[in-house]
Amino acid sequence: MNDDMKMLLAQKKMQIKIKQKRAEIQQYQEYFAKNIEQFIQKYRFADETEVIKIEKFISKLNFVQPGQLAVQENCPYSHRNVYLCFLLGADALFQIYIFGKYDDIMRDYDEWEVFSPYLLLVDEDFIHYVYMNDDGALIESQVI
Repeated sequence: MNDDMKMLLAQKKMQIKIKQKRAEIQQYQEYFAKNIEQFIQKYRFADETEVIKIEKFISKLNFVQPGQLAVQENCPYSHRNVYLCFLLGADALFQIYIFGKYDDIMRDYDEWEVFSPYLLLVDEDFIHYVYMNDDGALIESQVI
């Protein structure tokens, strides 16, 4: 096989992988929208600009060991909007960020836990975040 054919084949493989990943993300999004009660009224998926901000924010975090989110009402930001970020699970989950009220996200925790017991809540100010580590310690902090 000549070099041009190899390069074309590599490009086609990459395109197929991208399409498969998008389809997997779409399947998760459809599942959430269909199976979580009043999803459309309570939540929305982060847009491209927000995704960039969230990914930049997460890249600044230095997790000792992310753990199960058992925060419940311990968060001082419970009245605010947050982004729900999955920290474990299928690759597609790492690219799905759900925006909604902290209280609503915690009420639907059983639905999120099915896909990942390791969750991070990023405040809409992109400074504060909260998660529970494996030792049961509530981690509330901020990135400056």
